[in-house]
Amino acid sequence: MEKRSWNQISKEKLSEGISRRMIWGKNLMAVRFELSPNSFIPIHEHESEQLTMVQNGRITLHFAEQADVTLGPNDMTLIPSNVPHSASSGPEGCDVIDLFSPIRQDFIDGTASYLAEPKKTSIDKKNELENTQEIEEKEPYSELHGYLAAAGIRVPIERLREYPLEVIARYAYEKECVTMGQLRVVMGIDKKQAKDMLRTWKHGDDHSESSYKRNLERIVIVPNVFQQAPEVATPKSAAAKEENGREKDPQD
Repeated sequence: MEKRSWNQISKEKLSEGISRRMIWGKNLMAVRFELSPNSFIPIHEHESEQLTMVQNGRITLHFAEQADVTLGPNDMTLIPSNVPHSASSGPEGCDVIDLFSPIRQDFIDGTASYLAEPKKTSIDKKNELENTQEIEEKEPYSELHGYLAAAGIRVPIERLREYPLEVIARYAYEKECVTMGQLRVVMGIDKKQAKDMLRTWKHGDDHSESSYKRNLERIVIVPNVFQQAPEVATPKSAAAKEENGREKDPQD
């Protein structure tokens, strides 16, 4: 008998977002997977029964003939032999321990092809770069959408993206939907740049604040987008209604 630690077992990188450590005996294998945020393990099946236990983060197991199963810390599930399944980690990634019986010889031999990362062609790399740039460009809208949601303002992010970022951010700030700090995050500017931007917004070309406000209301307002929950009117008491409805006595 020998005491072992996961830290003593070398980590094997399978792809950009997936790595593992393994230990096995004659009939049982333990594999510790570390998955980066939003990683994906393609569909596969194997003779071994599989017990999946989540240590940290979240993972969702996808099955062809039954509902998905999402596991969090300390959750576990048993996957019978030869049941096709795939897996995806949550936005925080996950740390998972899988027990297999019998042992996975394809893991030992390195022949589990579904875990191998395919080589990227020049077209794949170009598409990946374009997708990354597109996500980065849309990120400010996600920030703004989150701030508005926190303020109780319901607006689909798709609607926000129909308008130039500066226009919609300016409108949200002027309507006191976001703070100055939040505006700086959305616009990606520092304090000095924010002051210069506000000065430009305030004075405009004709240095007229009233003209700016009129233009803002006429041009920037987005109908039916910023819809705050309606205020619930507080009912007046019967006595108050009677007092308000009574005509004033001329002799009073």
